[in-house]
Amino acid sequence: MTARERIRKAIHHEETRELPIDLGGSKASGIHVDEYIEVAQALGLDVGIPKVYDQFQMLARVEEPMLSRFCCDVIQLENLCETWELDNKDWKSWTTGRGHQVLVPGRFHPEYNENGYLILRNKKGRKVAFMPEKDGLYFERYQDPALATSTDENLMDPEVWRKSIPLYEDEELRVLEERARYLHEHTEYSISGGFGKLRMTSTSIFAGHEFTDWLCRLCTDPEYIYEILEATAQRAIENLKLYFEAVEPYIDTIFMSTTDYGTQDRELFHPDLFRDLYLPNLKKVNDYVHQHSHARTMYHSCGSIRNILGYMIEAGVDIINPVQTTAAGMDPAELKKEFGKDIVFWGGGADTQTTLQFGTPEEVRAQVRERIDIFRTGGGFVFNPVHNIQYGVRPENVIAMYDEAIQYGHREDG
Repeated sequence: MTARERIRKAIHHEETRELPIDLGGSKASGIHVDEYIEVAQALGLDVGIPKVYDQFQMLARVEEPMLSRFCCDVIQLENLCETWELDNKDWKSWTTGRGHQVLVPGRFHPEYNENGYLILRNKKGRKVAFMPEKDGLYFERYQDPALATSTDENLMDPEVWRKSIPLYEDEELRVLEERARYLHEHTEYSISGGFGKLRMTSTSIFAGHEFTDWLCRLCTDPEYIYEILEATAQRAIENLKLYFEAVEPYIDTIFMSTTDYGTQDRELFHPDLFRDLYLPNLKKVNDYVHQHSHARTMYHSCGSIRNILGYMIEAGVDIINPVQTTAAGMDPAELKKEFGKDIVFWGGGADTQTTLQFGTPEEVRAQVRERIDIFRTGGGFVFNPVHNIQYGVRPENVIAMYDEAIQYGHREDG
């Protein structure tokens, strides 16, 4: 059975002899570039000079021979631009805060300011991100209050907001189609579409609102919020039409959203607000995907989201990631029992906040076995830890995690 076939069975809730495995198949199931290099060194793998394809999270593009070593089944169809208008082309060398040589886009030009920070600007010259110059690991978004234009007296018109969301351009679509066709014809990996223009988000500055203001308006201006979300969904469908014309025959899954709806101990806002405002508009988008493609929709949300998982399923979400099992109400056995027939769990294979970070290799292996026993039954499980693998995890723990998933995940009678 090929990698592509394994993923297709998993997302249709069928069990396979070999457990489906992911590393780098999405922007929420990847690995920090410094960690990637050190894991490769520990394994004796020559991965060359890795590309940082997502400069916000400093994620490495996972390529051969790492994909083969960890028996991965998924490969990501990257967008031409993943972060801050930095087109991933014209790669050049750069040294990370940990002293590793990596490749970054040609337009990656960090400035060094007097306070010891690296500053990134977009094409218009506006500050968009910053990182400590010494030993920095990640860029943080630069929040400019001046960009928050929506006030009580001047709420953004939903139609203005819809038109502000860019549509895929012909050149983007041409390159995506070529990439998708190549991956489909020349590899056996399942292709995950990294749909980049849904924008159904509640973080950063959204429709002219800062994050805290947006959360407040969920309660004070629900009709307005609904109209903004509806306009967002309409634009997403416009983009999906273009996207599917280019890549639909080739992708098995489509990564729709990185929005976090949960905190460590509860949802960010009352589940009833999600039901009334988000659910109907997410459903419009998911219905379009299901009616116009064979792809399954994947949504990411960190934190405690058990109280909205049922609503996400009602909205047509097929796959949930990263399955943060250390958050309140996110016990893996209970999640599988309550929702396992209706949604695919993509993640949850090891806890990045606890065992993977601080445990011994044998403790990591034990947790992997436990999670496979819970999530695998009845299909609907793709192995990945909870979210991206961050820098600082001991390489031997990463190796133990994937080796155990490969070995324990193999069934002779599957």
